[in-house]
Amino acid sequence: MNLLTKASRSGEVTQRERDNLQIAYEAACEGIVLLKNDGALPFKTKKVALYGPGAAMTIKGGTGSGEVNERHSVTVLEGLQDRGFEITTTPWIDGYERFYAEAEKAYKIEKRKRINLLKMDSIMNMLFDNFRYPAGPMVTEADVEQSGTDACIYVLSRQAGEGCDRRLEKGDYYLTEEEETQIRFCAEHYASFVLVINCGSAVDMSVIDSIPGINAVLYICQLGTEGGHAVADVISGEVSPSGKLSDTWAKKYEEIPFAMDYSFLNGNLKDEYYKEGIYVGYRYFDSFRIEPAYPFGFGLCYTDFTIRSGGVSLKGTKVTVRADVQNIGDTYSGREVAQVYVTAPEGQIHKPWQSLAAFAKTDILAPGQRQQLEMTFDIRTMCSYREYDSCFVLEQGEYIVRLGNSSRNTAAVGVIYAERDIIVSRNQSICAGFDLEELKAPKRKDEKLDPGLPYLLLNCDSIPTIEFTYDEPAEDPDPRVQKILSSLSLNEMVDVLVGNGMFGGETRFNLPGSVGNTTSKFWDRGLANVALCDGPAGLRIQKRSTVDEKGRVKPVELALSIFNSFPEFIKKFMVGDPEKDTVLYQYTTAFPVATALAQTWNQDLMYRVGDAIYREMKEYGCTYWLAPAVNIHRNPLCGRNFEYFSEDPVLTGKMAAAITRGVQQEEGFYVTVKHFAANNQEEERNRVSSNLSERALREIYLRPFELAVRDGGAKGIMTSYNKVNGIYASNSYDLCTKALRNEWGFEGVVMTDWFSTNKGLASNALCIKAGNDLIMPGGGYFKKEILQGVKSGLIEEKDVRISCSRVIRAILDSATQREYIG
Repeated sequence: MNLLTKASRSGEVTQRERDNLQIAYEAACEGIVLLKNDGALPFKTKKVALYGPGAAMTIKGGTGSGEVNERHSVTVLEGLQDRGFEITTTPWIDGYERFYAEAEKAYKIEKRKRINLLKMDSIMNMLFDNFRYPAGPMVTEADVEQSGTDACIYVLSRQAGEGCDRRLEKGDYYLTEEEETQIRFCAEHYASFVLVINCGSAVDMSVIDSIPGINAVLYICQLGTEGGHAVADVISGEVSPSGKLSDTWAKKYEEIPFAMDYSFLNGNLKDEYYKEGIYVGYRYFDSFRIEPAYPFGFGLCYTDFTIRSGGVSLKGTKVTVRADVQNIGDTYSGREVAQVYVTAPEGQIHKPWQSLAAFAKTDILAPGQRQQLEMTFDIRTMCSYREYDSCFVLEQGEYIVRLGNSSRNTAAVGVIYAERDIIVSRNQSICAGFDLEELKAPKRKDEKLDPGLPYLLLNCDSIPTIEFTYDEPAEDPDPRVQKILSSLSLNEMVDVLVGNGMFGGETRFNLPGSVGNTTSKFWDRGLANVALCDGPAGLRIQKRSTVDEKGRVKPVELALSIFNSFPEFIKKFMVGDPEKDTVLYQYTTAFPVATALAQTWNQDLMYRVGDAIYREMKEYGCTYWLAPAVNIHRNPLCGRNFEYFSEDPVLTGKMAAAITRGVQQEEGFYVTVKHFAANNQEEERNRVSSNLSERALREIYLRPFELAVRDGGAKGIMTSYNKVNGIYASNSYDLCTKALRNEWGFEGVVMTDWFSTNKGLASNALCIKAGNDLIMPGGGYFKKEILQGVKSGLIEEKDVRISCSRVIRAILDSATQREYIG
């Protein structure tokens, strides 16, 4: 068997796997948000009635490229049983499994009718709807009597995924009538009733809030492989919940700005107009004084805390806020998150009422214990983009610093005063914005501040204006790069720039389950091929593969859940025979989805998650991890919200930067921050244009990418499928070069999303001209279009050389290159 791979011949559980499971467990525990509790939690009994679609079929993560092929994920049922709970409703759970099997069978039959295996678009379109869990058999008086307990848990589950947005209908955003009936029944018949919400983003809470008898609500999101254990430990009180929402939950969907214009709802899938501008999430609800169901940053604990200001100081442009946090409960330990917001002055530029500036999480504090937290931010990050002269500006006036534990529970703790306008940076305009009639916040009510607050004067004269230059990029000058580059013809350079294909294609180094590879053609010239693997809830590769005597590799389990809908004869052809051929093993960890990770509000933990993923990349030979994903939660119906962190760009960017630092701790292992940019819906994602002002683009939608690059040092970026103001993101010089390289100093590789440059979509040639270096997953059409672009004069050979030099440099610095070529 002549196969170059790092996959293991043993399927035994390794110490690395155990270590990563522990990190996944900690992240799951900290990502759970307690939305409501009248004292029912933690349970005082271990005898529990368990119902609901997610009881034994708990959803660990969303579908599509964000799936992870882990060894096993613990369900809520399994977690409770492992922690010593007696589950007294196994007949109902067994009956539900039969309901589920029948519904899933019907779903697969219907899905097969729409498959054309000869067309890639047809296969990709299989992503466009997700299996909806049935409510299952009705809970009856007999079920209650036989359960023999007053403690009940109902797990409500929703699935979403790549390619399709969620639906504003019963069974998705809204409860079905059957679910409502079951929840009402359980709430009436059990003295301690807990509703657990197992969904990657918000659901409608209006009906739930109207049902009497719901004693507690836990939002567990989708918690990955250790989710069941985490839920059980929160239910028992072994762990006190410390998660905080990373989004605002509206009382009614219609209260979200321009809610009925989102995605498919208005019938226009060609143009999406971001008429809310910068007023996304809490920036809207707080500025327009609309009461949410649950505010951004909210989450309860089993104990109570006080957060008091320990002082605000200013050194240069750095503001430091100290918070004294104390556990004032008498029974339970717990953790609290201190959050700092800033209210910028009303000037010529309208602004949200407040914006998140910094945050920190305490250690576990015992009753009576206190801890001082220190949070620092740069006041320049509170600037606003002034479109008429393309400048970021700190306007004259008072910048009120607020401290609290959610966006709706803060107090002013200090004031920073700028005596005049300060131009923070002069930029060139990018992505010429549409002339939209955007929202503007109403005039604020007068606020009387405590005259004893620290009042700090900003030295305006000491803050220089950043003057960006927009020089055209040059080839990488590294002598190693130039040596290989000089040996390549134009056609060969294009081979380097275009991936080796998603299905098939010869690869010298083989990582089973990688979603793409660079070319293997130039090993004899000292250039390895490197593997690219999906994320962001972990490293998605094949957990078991077979290798036959000719060295051909096939999966044992299908790589994506959508493939389970293929006809049986096709699936049989796709998979290998573990009884006949050599088996390779690659067990990775399914971490909580990004939304749940963001709900931890714990940057140190995010570094550890990144470190865990780095160890798996190193073990199996992955060079590019296609994550983290940092698109903004503009609307709760976005099908891929579970893959993204938050509605807030600062929380998103800081969590992504921490993960990035963990992954990239050793040279040659790269993140690929995606989807760049303004990719906030899944419907018609290959053709829709996100139309928005330059201010909204820069302040909200580009900010997380900037933080991942500047603070995290990200070495890879993936452009999105969509257009931005009429130009495909991958064809946008403004995005790929002006913003990314000229302003933020990015020095890595930019790649396309998979198949985003298929015929009729973005131009492969213009990708290279824009600064989008790597075309994925690759194929003959992509290469042909680039070469034709050079021949026609659409692009120049120097454009090809520049992008080729970047890809070569990244490969030469990779661990795969070091290990196999040197």
